[in-house]
Amino acid sequence: MKTASRLWQKIAPASLQLYIRFLLEPKMLKERRKAVLKHYKSLEISTSVPEIKEGLKYLRHNKFSAYPYYWTLKYDKWMPDVLWDESNHCFYILYDGKKMFFPKRYSQKEVVWIVRSIYKEQDEKSPHLYLTPGFKIDEDSVVIDAGVAEGNFALSVVEKAKKLYLVECDPDWVEVLRLTFAPWKEKVIFVQKLMSHSEGENTVSIDSLIGPIENANYFIKMDIEGYEQSALAGMKSLVASGKQVKMDICTYHKVNDINDFQLILKEYGFKLEVSDSYILFGWPGDVPEFRKVLIRAIKM
Repeated sequence: MKTASRLWQKIAPASLQLYIRFLLEPKMLKERRKAVLKHYKSLEISTSVPEIKEGLKYLRHNKFSAYPYYWTLKYDKWMPDVLWDESNHCFYILYDGKKMFFPKRYSQKEVVWIVRSIYKEQDEKSPHLYLTPGFKIDEDSVVIDAGVAEGNFALSVVEKAKKLYLVECDPDWVEVLRLTFAPWKEKVIFVQKLMSHSEGENTVSIDSLIGPIENANYFIKMDIEGYEQSALAGMKSLVASGKQVKMDICTYHKVNDINDFQLILKEYGFKLEVSDSYILFGWPGDVPEFRKVLIRAIKM
């Protein structure tokens, strides 16, 4: 990132930076923001749900965001330290005191924006927060991180894990994940496949990936772009084993995910909690809508 840009973000008043970003909002984002405001204008939900009401108020005066809440603004000016790894020719940051590498195609500026998004996503007020004071990973758990991407969740739990399965199909991310998790190579297993209901040439299921391990608890995190329901169908043996299983499962990729997943998990015998607040989500071409983000589930 150019020195002048970094200096501007450090010294310019936050209100001025927000105003400039709002004026320079890309046309595509401006159209999405206006479409959301128009969509919710006549709906009762826009005035009956506090988080959605706040989100719509935010969108009237700020650029489009998947997290349209005022608590997120502190991240727009934050400048994370982005470091260069000369031997591997890529950028990295220190996340939870551990090196987290990024694919070579990413510029320093792009890494800054990604890191801001990661910290925003895992803020204590975020609906996407995986771990809370009341929902933690147990020591020596067998962990599956399905949809690893940057690896921030896996990094936050690697030291507690007995085994850590990293399920990620993007080869660029797998390449740098091997750098990120090199210090724990004795416990980390890389799975370059899609998480699904069964084992195949390019797919893997939870049941085909792991078997019951004596005295082990399990923790599964899923953020797999709409394949979550299929992945849930591939864990029946684990559920039947009687082992303790905790899960974080994203619920916003499809319209009915939140209801469908609650039914499936209750049939499996899980106790559930749905995270507070909403994300503003929609695939390209769709009008984004406010959706519930995450189910935290536990089966004893």
